[in-house]
Amino acid sequence: MLVSIVYMSRSVAPFDDAALAELLRESRLRNEALGVSGLLVAKGGRFMQLLEGPAWSVDDRFAAIARDDRHNEVKSLIREDIERRRFDGWSMAYRSLDDTDVATEEGFSPFLSGTMDFAPEFDGTSAAWLLKWFRDRELLDR
Repeated sequence: MLVSIVYMSRSVAPFDDAALAELLRESRLRNEALGVSGLLVAKGGRFMQLLEGPAWSVDDRFAAIARDDRHNEVKSLIREDIERRRFDGWSMAYRSLDDTDVATEEGFSPFLSGTMDFAPEFDGTSAAWLLKWFRDRELLDR
């Protein structure tokens, strides 16, 4: 059985472009080894991620993320059974001062630029709505 989780969290300390690129490289290797795919979106010190794959693997990754001391306020927003993957691999979108530098990283996603469309069978789902909501909002600490 495949499952999908969408969660949101806040970083404890700021991530600069180099730290985000390193997170992208580490996460791709770990997630590929565990059979997890999805999309991580980072901006303004906040993260939203969709993880999908075998239930045991996704639950393991989410538990590890919840324990990671680089995050706080980790909140699961959606957990659902899915029939097939909606993301072929694992990618990450983040807002950078100069996206041309990070766009060459394997797994970088143009999602935050608004130029990436979801597949029609995924586009109308709650998970797609949450990811677009995150993309289209300025999330400011008050």
